[in-house]
Formats: sequence, C-alpha cells, structure tokens
Amino acid sequence: MRAETFLRNGCLVLVAAWLGACGGGGGDGPTGGAGTTGGAGTTGVAGTSGGAGTIGTGAAGDAGNAGTTGGGGTTGSAGTTGAAGTTGNAGTTGGAGTTGSAGTTGAAGRGGTTGAAGRGGTGGTGGAAGRGGTGGTAGTGGGAAGSGGMLASNSLAVRFANAVMTRWPDPNNIAGQLPGWEYNHGIVLRGIEQVWRHTNDARYLMYIQRFTDEYVSANGTVTISDPANHSFDNLQPSIFLPLLYQQTNMAKYKTAADSIRARYDTIPRGPSRGFWHKQTYPNQMWLDSIYMGEPFLMRYAALGTCGTYCTDTVFEQTLLIAQHVRDTSTGLLYHAWDDSASMKAAWANATTGRSPSVWGRALGWYAMSLVDLLPDLPAGTQRDQLLAILQGLAMGLKNTQDATTGLWYQVVDQGSMSTNWLESSGSGMFVYALKVGVTRGYLDASYLPVAQKGWTGMMSKVTGSTGNMPSITGAVKGMGVQNNYAAYVATTLMPLLTDSPHGLCSILLAASEMEAQ
Repeated sequence: MRAETFLRNGCLVLVAAWLGACGGGGGDGPTGGAGTTGGAGTTGVAGTSGGAGTIGTGAAGDAGNAGTTGGGGTTGSAGTTGAAGTTGNAGTTGGAGTTGSAGTTGAAGRGGTTGAAGRGGTGGTGGAAGRGGTGGTAGTGGGAAGSGGMLASNSLAVRFANAVMTRWPDPNNIAGQLPGWEYNHGIVLRGIEQVWRHTNDARYLMYIQRFTDEYVSANGTVTISDPANHSFDNLQPSIFLPLLYQQTNMAKYKTAADSIRARYDTIPRGPSRGFWHKQTYPNQMWLDSIYMGEPFLMRYAALGTCGTYCTDTVFEQTLLIAQHVRDTSTGLLYHAWDDSASMKAAWANATTGRSPSVWGRALGWYAMSLVDLLPDLPAGTQRDQLLAILQGLAMGLKNTQDATTGLWYQVVDQGSMSTNWLESSGSGMFVYALKVGVTRGYLDASYLPVAQKGWTGMMSKVTGSTGNMPSITGAVKGMGVQNNYAAYVATTLMPLLTDSPHGLCSILLAASEMEAQ
C-alpha cells in the first residue's frame, strides 16, 4: 500500500558483549555464556571480576556451563576473595553451580525480561536457556517469536537476511526506499529481527540499531516522517525502541518510546473510537493499521510503564475492526471499514461501511498481529475473542489455499476468478501466522500441513535459492483500499515485484519460523 507506504562503530563491542548476556529470551548460543571470563575454571581465580558486571555474564550457554571447569569442582570456583582454596567452595559470586547452567526449558518468560543474567553477572537461577532451551525468543514482548529453535547458517532465512545487509549496507536504503522513519524500512527490519531471534547473531541487531539511531537522537528525540500528520505507516518502526532499550539499557530508547506512546493520545478516532489509519482518511480503520500500530503498545507494556492503557487499547482496536469487517461465515476479514455517519469513502458499503474485498496482504497483516499480540495479552473474555477470530481466520485460509501451489490469491476468497492471481507477500504472512499459531497452541496440529504447503509455494517464488543472494518474487506493490474486486486485480498492478519491502518482510518471517530447528 502507498498508504501501507548499530550502535555506531564505537558501540559495537558493547552490543556484542551484551547480547551474550541477554540472549533475547531464547538460546544464547556460543556467544551467550560467561566463557573464559566467567567462573574460576581450573585456575580457580576469578575474584570480584568473575562476573560480567553491569552487562552480565549472560546465560550459561554452550561455552559457559559450569560443567567440570566452571563450577565449584575439585579446583573450586572463585569466591568473593578470588581464591578457589582447597575446599572448592564457590563464593557468593562464583561461577554458576548446578542451578546456573542452561536448562532445557529456558527462562524467557512472557517478555524475556528474566532471560538475562542479573546485574551481578552470575548465571544463577535467572540464567537464560542454553542452545537447547525452549524458552523461546520472545525478547521484549509483543510475542515476536514462534518456535524456540535455531536457524542453520545455510538456511534460507539467514541467507535472505545476509543478502539484505549486503545489497543495502545502509538500512536507510533498504529495497531502494527513500530514507525515513516509516514502515517500508521497518517491516524488512522486523524480518531481520526474527532471524536475530533464531540465531543470536549480533550483526542483525546492530543493523536494526543503525537504522534506529539515524532517527533517535542522544536525548531520545525521534525524527518521524511527517510528524504533523498522523499515519500508522510512520509509527511502525517504533517497535524497535522497547527492544533496543532492553537490549542496551540506553536511556534514549526509553525516552523515545515514551514519546511515541504519548502520540497515541493524539491519534484521531472515529465515532466508535477506532483509530484513523491516516490523517487523510477520516474515520477509516484498516487491517494494515493493526500491524503498524498495536505491536508497539504490547512491547512498550513490557517496560512496565503503560498501566492498563496498552492492553486496553490493543483489545479495543483489534476487536473493533474485526467486529465490522469479519465475515463470520468464512472467518475471513475484509480490508477496511469507514465509520463515518455520512459521506463515506467510495469503497465503503453505504450501510455497513465495509470495504468490498478480502485483500490478501491486509489479511496477512492482521493474522500476524494476532499471533504476535496474543502471548502478552491478559487472559479473559477479550483474549478469548481474539483467539476465536484467529482460529476462524485459519479455517478460512485453509479453505482458500490454492490446491496446486499452496499459495493464496490476491483477493483471497475469489480464487475461481480467471482474472485473479497468486501473490507471495500475503502468502508468506499466512505461513508465518499459521506456523506460529500451531507452535504456540493457538491452532490445532491440522494447520501445520497448511503452513508447510504454503511454505513450499513460497520457495517456488524464490530465485537464487541455492546461492548467497536469494530474491523473492511475486509481491504486489503497495496499495490502499480499492473500490471493487476489479481494482484489486487490475493489470496496472503488474508486473509483480522482486525484493520489494513487503516480499522481503514476508519471506524473512516465514522462513525464520519454518526453518528453525
């Protein structure tokens, strides 16, 4: 849609060291453990420097488990005086004992806030799960993880992430976009983030931080594209602010996140309290808006300074639009809704205000929102309603999946129309949502073959899949709400795009979840 439309070099060492500490809530891999600087090891001398100080020692990880070298064995862990002694008693800050090594269950928690070792730097009982941990990679909340597995270095997800950073070393130029704090950059970086969560490779987080630091000053001021006029498209990259604050503890990211949260108080609302998608679209709610705006609120809520506003708003907005655009007979949702009492948009039904078509990518935005939001929403009737919407949507996707390719059509429920065509970006989003939904138990196992078939279809849209610079084809350009079916499938939308922001976002997210082991 048009309407859809790191630390710098001096800080790199800090980020790399820190990432070993935090592990994103999931497995910390070979960089996560205290390593040779953690416990006293065979030398038994760690003293007060045994811990990692304020950036932590990270999880016990592959290289940091207490084992025979790190725990208080026959050579002893370092006590507070640093001498192992002949008795081998571990001091209060010694290496992680039998409770500090990485367990098989991890400790990501719902927001990943317990995943990192404490400020004392000891693994302790708060250590993050090791490589085998199943704590997931929820990180800062917002449910941005599916399975807790790791991606192989030769996986398609990793190769796509590497290709993005090779083609566009400056993230401001991703996919040939003009620089700006807006969604075309943010959605690709969101895909990069998912690869980071399944690899713990600091390069990916640094790439996200490099983009963010172009727009967030040292005092936390965010330079938003067109700040005078509201647009959810220009708020979407804000999801990285809570993430970077929790990963770096740099106050500027919290300040910036606070300022974005405050902007929500000024977003114009329709008569039913629905947020406008853009200043230029009075009273219009789009499915796109949910993905662009609500995940930030859930990530911000994880910082503990939002009260009930964040969860209340997520429930309100996500349920409100579903109430007006959901087809209860199919489970599918139409693109948008106009809440104007009169003078509705040309595409809006005069009575219901609903748009005329089920557009694939808009439905994909909403489906991904649900699986990313649900993990952190409090139990209750409203959460149950969202879960039922997801389950109905999944049924609708199962029923409309192309039997031959596994992909979905541009207008999802009109596959029998000869003028309709298969589209990759929406399809990849459905694959992501279905796979994460099954992994988290929101959807039953019968939907895994649907996701797998969709993934097979997505791979058919990848060129150079055996090399280091793959590309994703078959994504429609950005577009707004259309007046009718014919406009959604117009020949003017051709040719479909290669390596567009939407295509890259969907393949990165889908591949991250389908390939993680």
